[in-house]
Amino acid sequence: MPLEKDSTIQCEIESLAYGGRGVARVDGMAVFVAGGLPGDVVRARVVKAKKRFAEAVTEEVVTPSPKRVEPACPHFGVCGGCAVQDLEYAEQLAQKNGQVENALRRIGGVETPVMDAPVASPAIYRYRNKMEFAFEGRDGELFLGLRANPEPGERIGQVLDLTECHLCAVRDMEMVHFVRDFCRESNVAAYHPPTDTGFWRHLVLRHTSIGQVQVHLITTADERKYNLPEELGEALIDRFPEIMSFVHSLRTKRSTVAYGEQAIFRLGHKFVEERLPKGESMVRYHLAPNTFFQTNTGGAAELFATVAEYAALTGHETVLDLYCGAGAIGIYLADQAGQVIGYEINEEAIGKAWASAKLNRINNCEFHALSLESGIEGVDDLPTPDVVVIDPPRSGIQEKTAESLLRLAPPRIVAVSCDPTTLARDVKRLSGKYALERVRAVDMFPHTHHVETVALLVKK
Repeated sequence: MPLEKDSTIQCEIESLAYGGRGVARVDGMAVFVAGGLPGDVVRARVVKAKKRFAEAVTEEVVTPSPKRVEPACPHFGVCGGCAVQDLEYAEQLAQKNGQVENALRRIGGVETPVMDAPVASPAIYRYRNKMEFAFEGRDGELFLGLRANPEPGERIGQVLDLTECHLCAVRDMEMVHFVRDFCRESNVAAYHPPTDTGFWRHLVLRHTSIGQVQVHLITTADERKYNLPEELGEALIDRFPEIMSFVHSLRTKRSTVAYGEQAIFRLGHKFVEERLPKGESMVRYHLAPNTFFQTNTGGAAELFATVAEYAALTGHETVLDLYCGAGAIGIYLADQAGQVIGYEINEEAIGKAWASAKLNRINNCEFHALSLESGIEGVDDLPTPDVVVIDPPRSGIQEKTAESLLRLAPPRIVAVSCDPTTLARDVKRLSGKYALERVRAVDMFPHTHHVETVALLVKK
């Protein structure tokens, strides 16, 4: 018999579902409980009741889990940046590994996934090399920070004025305070998407492993106010001399995405440099303001090392790198391959891939701007790949790309995914010709529900 909405239940949380909610069983029915951690006994209110499952919200922790810990951040529970900072890290890692395995069984149809030991983040605090902060105007005041967890009925939460954040560097929060004070004193409003008014939109801070800092300020297009970002940039560099690159760019679309459409002012360099260790050497990358790169540098080294391990290159193979972005993985593999050919829809990212290849003095890589909506087979002079690496967006690979992979039939496919559910779906799509041989969860995002996964598919 299904549970009723607004009824109160008492249950023990067994595990975490992907997304961060606790999973309990009540009369044989799965109940997804917000605010419940594995090992908790909670009293919860049912907010959604279906025939096969229910959703509930914790109202009281009757018996806390022995895995509970004191969260480090005073904003935890309100800020949407962290989901499980109150769960000890070893348990976070175990739960994420279980979520990957469960998705492969339930969605991917893999009866017994071969799970390699999950890889922990080298650092569980201060690990983010890039943070995106949002501006918001409310009650006549300007706010700058991260978004709160949305209230019931809200699509997104309000922006919090953070006093501290344990995911980013201490210096990053000092810069946030500096920028917030400057923008408040300007008496210019933050952008308001519903009315398409206001000026300040996003502040993006990036720092690299060699100490280079990039500040990316995103505003609306209003020439009368362009002097303000210039003044802010000069003041920031004067206060924080480690800033190597300050860029002011514009965004005209209403969507709340921290992506600049047009750069109009710059101080210092156009890019900063990131480096990842590989054996006794370093792999170097040019990063422009809009360039995507893994936000956990230490975790990225672990992730790419797993890709290299699964690819098992001997120095002669042709590697096809699909959804290559700025070429990060392909460039990392280049010294072990005969040639690497990358495809990515974003032309700006392709430009950065070529620049990073040149920085590393690599001459066996090439990168091309191409949409993969129609697959890959129609590309001129496409060589037969020995290994295909795929690192698609959260939505997974397109149907036509999956069909192309089945027809190309390379001996090995190494799949990188930031969503276990879409990875499992793609594994099932390819299961006619490919067996899932190895899987490894790599935790790039401690205290959040996100996890990266690397999977090795071998042609049957």
